[in-house]
Amino acid sequence: MKFLIIAVFSAMVVSAALSLPLDELEDLVDVQDWDEAAVDDNAGIRQRRVTCDLLSFGGKVGDSACAANCLSMGKAGGSCNRGVCQCRKTTFADLWNKRFG
Repeated sequence: MKFLIIAVFSAMVVSAALSLPLDELEDLVDVQDWDEAAVDDNAGIRQRRVTCDLLSFGGKVGDSACAANCLSMGKAGGSCNRGVCQCRKTTFADLWNKRFG
C-alpha cells in the first residue's frame, strides 16, 4: 500500500512538472551567461569521509556503506582506512571475468 501511494505521488509530481509551459518557465528563470558567472573556488571541496565517519557508529556499518558506495561507482568494493573510504582499483567487471571468465 505504501508503495502504491509513493508511486501515485511520484507520477503526480512528474506530470505536474511536465505540464508547465516552457514560455512561462523562461520568464521565471533569469538566464545569465554562465561563462561570465563568478565561480567560488571553495565551492568544489568534496569530503570523502561521509560513509566511514558518519556511518561508523555501529561498528561495521561504515565498511559496508563504503563497499556499497564503491560498488555503485563500478569498483569491486572497498573499505574504510582511517575514516576515508578506499575503493579497490579493479572494476567489478574485471573481478567477474576473473572468477567466472
